[in-house]
Amino acid sequence: MKNIFKAPLLFTILAVSISSCGGGGGSDKPSATFHPAQSNSPYKDVLVGCINPSQSTDLCKLSRLPFIGQATNSPTKEDILAHTITSHPWMATRFSELLDKMPNDILLLFRGVTGVSIGADIRPSYYDPSTGAIYLDPADLWLTKDERSTISRAPDYRQDFGNELKFSWLWRYVKYNDYAWDDYPLDGVITNRSIDTIVQPMAALLFHELAHANDFMPPALLSQVNPQNTVEAQAAVFSPQYISTDLTSRLPLTSTMLFGVGDVLFHGTKVSSEQKQFTAEQVGLAFAVDGASDAYAYSSQYEDTAMLFEETMMKYHFNIDREMAFTDAPTTAKAYCNEYVVRWGVHNRIGNETVKARAQVVVQQLLGSSDATKYFIHLPTSRSMNNGWDWCANLSGVGINDTGKLQKMSYQSIRESDLRPLH
Repeated sequence: MKNIFKAPLLFTILAVSISSCGGGGGSDKPSATFHPAQSNSPYKDVLVGCINPSQSTDLCKLSRLPFIGQATNSPTKEDILAHTITSHPWMATRFSELLDKMPNDILLLFRGVTGVSIGADIRPSYYDPSTGAIYLDPADLWLTKDERSTISRAPDYRQDFGNELKFSWLWRYVKYNDYAWDDYPLDGVITNRSIDTIVQPMAALLFHELAHANDFMPPALLSQVNPQNTVEAQAAVFSPQYISTDLTSRLPLTSTMLFGVGDVLFHGTKVSSEQKQFTAEQVGLAFAVDGASDAYAYSSQYEDTAMLFEETMMKYHFNIDREMAFTDAPTTAKAYCNEYVVRWGVHNRIGNETVKARAQVVVQQLLGSSDATKYFIHLPTSRSMNNGWDWCANLSGVGINDTGKLQKMSYQSIRESDLRPLH
């Protein structure tokens, strides 16, 4: 997330900006002009003001813009679009098309939001517990050159965090021994793509941001919402019952080293002299014995919860596995894959028994389900990546006898998305 809060009570405690993954910092509010995605929305007159308030004193009561789940326990696409604003009309069109292709679990998760904002200069995506809305970066939503041209090229403000560390943290989704989806940079040569190319990356983004929303507004508590409260005030009431708080109480993460590293990587905290000496292997071994699914979990309890949920849902709905690793940091500015040597890495971390137990707590509560067994029954166990091989040579399925392939992969450019901070 992005730290955009002005009110002291709850949000000085949060120190989060829950973005797809969250982070901290960034600009206050999108500066583009927004309009309702549906001209006939029953909330058309209040949507923009409630989702993008000018200041904290303008926060809306839930009687003006309620959580979607206050009106229905099974949101439809039309329900969601009635709570959506965009900076450009094409974004509403694409979002509508996308929702038709999303798993039902994603539609269900919209119960926990008051609105959706998709804007040209939103980067990174985030959830804001003061408004109850999710704010989506359209970088993975465009299909045409004209649509892409409207999107900001501003870098993610977190991209240089941790540059003084001796290790790098990388991640990717994989399927059938290859990347799960193609990469389409905003300045890339490919200028047109189909709707099917955006389904999986956007699903990962939505699972993540909607996990934040349902963490702060648990499905089990929707019937207890006071319409005279603002979302901020209601969040303060429910704070002892956040799903992430329950997870932290029952099955906490314990690595002091990794919480410190998380502050550096995701919040831009100054690197200490001790941290400058940490190797990728040291950090990886500390990670191995804790219960996180991803390094991003050490950003905050909220990101811990969202990452457990996102990885589980992507495996269940799309049979996509997540890989992450701690590698040597490159010594050159434009490094090739061979400089990112894996010292500790894992495939399908969610299959680790300790991690899976934590994910089960999260999935059941975020979906408001009495039984979440089906999401884990066929989950394979996690497996280690090949230490000493570089990140690209480690792509799942490359065998020890594939010498030629290994060499070719090692001297190619690494995908920028593998190094990108999460949502």
